[in-house]
Amino acid sequence: MRLSDVISRNTRFIKRYKKSEDGTTAVEFALVAAPFFYLLLAIFETGMMLFSEYVIDNGTAQASRLIRTGQAKDFTQQEFKDEVCSGLAAFLDCTNRLYVDVQSFPDFASVNSISAVDGDGELTDDITLNSNFNPGAELEVVVVRVYYDWKLITPGISLLADLANGRRLLSSSAAFRNEPFGT
Repeated sequence: MRLSDVISRNTRFIKRYKKSEDGTTAVEFALVAAPFFYLLLAIFETGMMLFSEYVIDNGTAQASRLIRTGQAKDFTQQEFKDEVCSGLAAFLDCTNRLYVDVQSFPDFASVNSISAVDGDGELTDDITLNSNFNPGAELEVVVVRVYYDWKLITPGISLLADLANGRRLLSSSAAFRNEPFGT
């Protein structure tokens, strides 16, 4: 096969393609592109949300270890929140969307559950305004709860929302007995 035959064949193909002006490819792309990109965005956002939940779990576990060993007994709530935030990804808004609640109990039977969401789909005042920070004394049972208010951006995936206005509550908790760290 000669070079001129290859060039001639390619030239005919290009001319045939160039003459085709019926637009079916563009119409097909237009029909498929919108759902494809929507699905791609929904998958990306769901992945980011799951990754964020994993990171919040890890940050909660690391910061809770400080309470368990007595290193955080003199912390304020803000200092403990900063410790949780130090283990989180930079794209998470710790200042406005992260809430920390730390309570101590004499034993595991005394631990009570709290509802983080009210009937209107909003965070309760117990979480946003009246959250506790009581890291407890040695050998007391401590429950650490961390909540993150995630704003969904992809329209239509509101089935994932458990808060009002298309938001989802990401939460992490740790329950443990403090070590005998002494005074």
